[in-house]
Amino acid sequence: MNLSKEATASVTVNRTPLVSVIVPNYRHEKYLGKRLSTITAQTHSNIEIILLDDKSPDNSASVLTEFASVCEKVVALHVNESNSGQPVKQWIKGVSLAKGEFVWIAESDDEAEPELITTLLSLLEGHPSAGIAYCNSKIIDENSRMIASYDYSSSLYCDHGLWEQDFHMKGKDFVADYMAFRNVIPNVSAVLFNSSVLKKHLHDCNFKYCADWELYNRILLSHDIVFTNKLLNKFRRHVQTTRWHNHKSYAIELKEKIALLKSLKNAMAPDENAKSNINSSLRFIFANRHKYKRVERLCSKIAELRNIYIKQLYIFGANDIAERAVEVSLALNITPIVIDTFKAGKICKGIKIVSLNVDSFDASDVIVICSLGHQETMQRILEERGFEGRLLRI
Repeated sequence: MNLSKEATASVTVNRTPLVSVIVPNYRHEKYLGKRLSTITAQTHSNIEIILLDDKSPDNSASVLTEFASVCEKVVALHVNESNSGQPVKQWIKGVSLAKGEFVWIAESDDEAEPELITTLLSLLEGHPSAGIAYCNSKIIDENSRMIASYDYSSSLYCDHGLWEQDFHMKGKDFVADYMAFRNVIPNVSAVLFNSSVLKKHLHDCNFKYCADWELYNRILLSHDIVFTNKLLNKFRRHVQTTRWHNHKSYAIELKEKIALLKSLKNAMAPDENAKSNINSSLRFIFANRHKYKRVERLCSKIAELRNIYIKQLYIFGANDIAERAVEVSLALNITPIVIDTFKAGKICKGIKIVSLNVDSFDASDVIVICSLGHQETMQRILEERGFEGRLLRI
């Protein structure tokens, strides 16, 4: 059938691409109801839902089965007979079943605003060279309360406020300038993929903790990236996701990062900027290879504070170490003040960060310095402020 120009234009305008929503689940029975409701509430309604369970020991499979029986958008439900041990294997299975032009891997413990798919789809369609579109993320706790917005800042690179606005960037530049130092696409639930690009680059990987980082790098070496500052994703942090779970998992992640960066260095040769940044990143990792032990020793020192009188506990420096220090403090029923002039106004584990503008401290105060590289400078600042209380350093 031949269409007139007007009819063709109408078809183009009204085209609603199919988006495949893959929900890989393991042990998230508690969060599945909320997650699934935020998927069906999406303003982009042309979706297919693929449900996967990796042999969860809880009642997840029953929750998924019941949902599949009442939701017409569900096109597949797969429950593994044994646990795969690697999330990427579930991603591969889901993507192999996907028929959509675009893919959203919606992790089972996260949530989303209704406009997430619509917004990211518009970005990908507006930038055909992009293989990945992602949005900003709120960090939520086990009870879905916002505890922070994701912090993209780092002492390893200068971002010039990049994530404070929307941007479109060459993938190779994004990898060389940022991904060479850390995974600044922190949560796959915030990402919408071009399906053909994802299927081309997604393959089995031995990484347990860094498989997503490696996948993003692979895609971005040949495709652009587009970002929106809108807070559309809700990234849940709880005991099952914390990086400080145990020393073994931390050591495995460290080895994976080194292997990933060495592979990336070879892939980006002869880019001298990328090579320099990757070498800097590797040196930083080596210098901080004992970070887990040092952080846990610091937490032990904080725990000992239960036996002494404290007027006020301050956490100096807002970062991942500070988050761990806040967790320990709250477990002692001590609500600390988190101070960081550069991040004032942001949130750290549910506590609003304030500037270091206190004129005087009490002798019964305790300050925990949460920095590996700037401890001396931070201590000198405190001494200039006349601090005479107890000081804990990592």
